[in-house]
Amino acid sequence: MLTLLTQWMIGFSLISLALLWMVYWWVFKAFEKTWLSKIACSLMLTAMGLLQWHHWQWLELGHSVFSNPFYAAILFTSAPAFYLFSRELLQFNTRNHPALVLHFLPIALSPWLSGSIALPIAFTIGSVYALWLCLIVFKLRDQRQYFSLEFATFAAFAAIALFILLIGLLAPWVGEFWFVIAYSNLIGLALLAMLYLQLRFPDITQKTCDAVAASYAASTLKNTDCDALVSQLKQLLHEQKIYRDENLNLSTLADNLALSSHQTSELINTHFGQSFSRLIREHRVNEAKQQLIHEPKASVLSIGLAVGFSTQSNFYSAFRELTGETPGQFRKRMGIADV
Repeated sequence: MLTLLTQWMIGFSLISLALLWMVYWWVFKAFEKTWLSKIACSLMLTAMGLLQWHHWQWLELGHSVFSNPFYAAILFTSAPAFYLFSRELLQFNTRNHPALVLHFLPIALSPWLSGSIALPIAFTIGSVYALWLCLIVFKLRDQRQYFSLEFATFAAFAAIALFILLIGLLAPWVGEFWFVIAYSNLIGLALLAMLYLQLRFPDITQKTCDAVAASYAASTLKNTDCDALVSQLKQLLHEQKIYRDENLNLSTLADNLALSSHQTSELINTHFGQSFSRLIREHRVNEAKQQLIHEPKASVLSIGLAVGFSTQSNFYSAFRELTGETPGQFRKRMGIADV
């Protein structure tokens, strides 16, 4: 039963990884994707997929992972790929240097290291990168106005990371069976938690980018006419009502202003005192309030879609966040029968 459950989790992981790769390359537009972020993302997701594939081979065919130097090489690849991808997202103004390739140096040692040595080393390296990520996120604590997540979500990720570290360090002692079972399911749970995070908080990546941009002291708007840009942005919002486009994101708004995504994020943070996502939500909700009053025959759903929300749940969530009540409750308080 445990083996079958693990096989199902491996299958779920492989499908999820493929979908995440396609979404990142062709759909995701929350921030400007550099060539390094694309390569790092592809390496990270491919490495995770290959790890799960080797776990499946062990369960089905008995192919050892402890004595497989290619498996160790994959572990030594996934950790630095994760670091480089996170670095591109969270430290966008850091210069890239050819020396970054040295992060992959441990791969060269994998053919000469036994599994009992390679696995603890690989997971220790991974824990160092995870600690770096925790420190970066901790530095964003002063930017909590740009995003808020349930503590349980962070606690779940922390627990998964801790269990992965423990199973990796204890691999020589727990044996291949329990290592493969535990690590396969923990990878699957991490992907499940990530998918939940994106579905529960669809703009979390955008909010994180906003928080990162606001945390840097050095301005990215040097040599730009900020007053003219602010006027142009207000025109896009008030006259062209660009927020009505449900596909609007920071990248497309930046294109309209002839700026980079990070410059646009800083412009909004500095001159409007809020994040891009909140600015757009506020304009959508403000227009929705007017339509709820002046168009009593229109349904709540049709109004939400008209002002730019892609789903009714997103509309209700944003409306309650900004007004403290649902659209129906707002109509009722205004003395208008809900449709």
